[in-house]
Amino acid sequence: MDDQWALAHLLLSQELALRAVITTHASSIGFSSATSAKKAAEVIARVLPAAGSPPPPVVPGSDSPLREATTPRESPGVERLLELSRGSSASRRLVILATGAATDIASAILKDPSIVNRVSVVAMGFDDWPRGGDGFNVKNDPLAWRILLNSDVPVVVGSGAVTRHGLRLTRAEAAALMRPHGAVGEYLYSLFDDWLRKQATIVALYVAPETWVVWDEVVVAYALGMARGNEVPRPQLQADLSFSHPETSRRMTWLTEIDTDRVWLDLTKKMDARGQAERQP
Repeated sequence: MDDQWALAHLLLSQELALRAVITTHASSIGFSSATSAKKAAEVIARVLPAAGSPPPPVVPGSDSPLREATTPRESPGVERLLELSRGSSASRRLVILATGAATDIASAILKDPSIVNRVSVVAMGFDDWPRGGDGFNVKNDPLAWRILLNSDVPVVVGSGAVTRHGLRLTRAEAAALMRPHGAVGEYLYSLFDDWLRKQATIVALYVAPETWVVWDEVVVAYALGMARGNEVPRPQLQADLSFSHPETSRRMTWLTEIDTDRVWLDLTKKMDARGQAERQP
């Protein structure tokens, strides 16, 4: 659900150029790449006006994790990442927003190690700092994250801790936030409401009854300049998904704050603007 909210926000943000949506596997919660592609296509159809810029392509990524640290998973998503990166450089990087398994990003690094000089990664993942840990995204392919952390690609992480603090909504709060804002707001609320009803056990286990965290919005918040963090020493990922902290000069960015009010105001203003544009003759 939260990946669909984040995608909608990206589609509405004309200041960001969304070049492609690459689907991936999500074995820890049972979603297939095909399911992800279908959901992405539905969000694009619901959010983008019928006329205007062509929609971003939805490209299938890997349908399973890496098996070994030297062999990439081949997929159209990997090829699209490599293709898009070739127009970028160290001074003007392609920003990859990662809200699922990192398999395709790691595979792209394995296929062409020079890509680390042309891209940066902003990811939703891990539980907190400095412990690490993860219940969802990293868990889907820990080996892929070891490759990312051991590479020189710039990495920004929005953890479960910062998102739980800044992007948590009850059903009533989501309704008040979304439903006054036209068809897109009603659609996003329906996704939230449907998730709470159909996944009540997961909701209660990971957050609280009648409450969810819009986890993946953290990457959009950072892309829009509405999240901040600190540089931290680059950790190593252990078998239990905790961090170890060897001496190193290598760094990554760990987000510590989300400007929640600005994030939701930005999204709702863009939904209103989209609705006004549709009503114009």
